[in-house]
Amino acid sequence: MSIDRTQKITPATLPEIRQSVARRADRGATPTASRSGSARTGTRVSLNRQLQAFAADDSQDIDYARLDSIKSALAAGELPVDADKISRALVADMLSLN
Repeated sequence: MSIDRTQKITPATLPEIRQSVARRADRGATPTASRSGSARTGTRVSLNRQLQAFAADDSQDIDYARLDSIKSALAAGELPVDADKISRALVADMLSLN
């Protein structure tokens, strides 16, 4: 398989997931599994609770105020970038994966 023929993978967003779930619910689709060519009906799965919990998550894993301040400092050229420190950290991270 040629690398040029690979498809670009894009992450799914919450609205896309909701639309997909809604379309499947509208069609009344139930997941099916096939084994040895014979199809059997699977278990109906509902993601409503999980989607609601995901949408209501306010844990603030990302500090957007800090991120905005870093972006503006980078754009203004006020944030010093130490390429050696960054490269050492990247190499150390790569070596720790092994």
